[in-house]
Amino acid sequence: MKVMHYLAGGNTARGFYSCFDHIMPEDRRRRMYYIKGGPGVGKSSLMKEIGKVGEETGWEVEYFHCSSDPDSLDGIAFPQRGIALMDGTAPHVYDPILPGARDTLVSLGDYLDTEKLRPGARELRDIQKEISGKFKRCYHYLTAASEILQAAPQGTENLEKSRNLANDWGRRLPLRGGMGQRRECFAKAFSPKGLHTVTIFPETTQQYLLECPFGCHAESLMGRLDSLMADRGLDRIALLNPLDPSKTDMLWLPEYALLFGCVEEKTAREALPAEAAFDVKGQEEYSFDRNAYELLCQRALEQLAQAKALHDELERPYIRSMDFGQLAIKKKALFSEIGLEERE
Repeated sequence: MKVMHYLAGGNTARGFYSCFDHIMPEDRRRRMYYIKGGPGVGKSSLMKEIGKVGEETGWEVEYFHCSSDPDSLDGIAFPQRGIALMDGTAPHVYDPILPGARDTLVSLGDYLDTEKLRPGARELRDIQKEISGKFKRCYHYLTAASEILQAAPQGTENLEKSRNLANDWGRRLPLRGGMGQRRECFAKAFSPKGLHTVTIFPETTQQYLLECPFGCHAESLMGRLDSLMADRGLDRIALLNPLDPSKTDMLWLPEYALLFGCVEEKTAREALPAEAAFDVKGQEEYSFDRNAYELLCQRALEQLAQAKALHDELERPYIRSMDFGQLAIKKKALFSEIGLEERE
């Protein structure tokens, strides 16, 4: 797989959940770049351009999108080379751990004309506060939606069925041996574009999927399967549930193009029926619960869309104050240091 797309964090019932530490696992890091700067200064555009040139050079590339704006990037990784670049600004503040020796701080804020920005400081702060309020409301709505799911009576996971299914799926796992590394990220997230999916698996992927009734999750199944993968020493990516990141929706083995996981009953395609792992119950409250859940999620998405519009407003004075000529010089030096040839 030359190119894959993930989300580095999610807007969840637990607030913003960061998987930034998994953009490049600690023991595989050879060179890390932490990009800082205000909104609109070119952090995402810089990463996109470097990633595109990496693709054209034939490097394996992983793109990590932003859940608050899926068209923007939070990070990129070249996993075979141990190189990654990531946004180090709030709400996911990261700084170099081994400055100079391995990690580099890329400060795009150095190219801002502060004299242009200072007169509007109070207005910028007011917009930031309003954005923060939108996210808080979003998280309250998602928390309420999560409560609806927990109260939904549509079924319960049958531990014996789940164990048997996990063992059956486990027989399809490759035998490798080794340490086996587990990374976490999201394949989809609540965003201004809705419950947005960025991960598209290759056509060659072998998929083993289970339908999950509304309000249910096969936690025992996924936990058992994860343990089996760890015992085999397999590297895997845990794709977290966008509402509750304590749950794993999918386990993805990129090296072998194998995917195991749970899908919503409304979107299931060629998946095992829920009865394979659940004791399915009656549907007395189904319509009410589903409608309440979807309404709360929709309200959360509206808050994210409003936050995005405010963020666009916040970007404008920063864009006007940015010296993109100096950024171009910095970009050229970055390409050289990473080992890529900048395209004209």
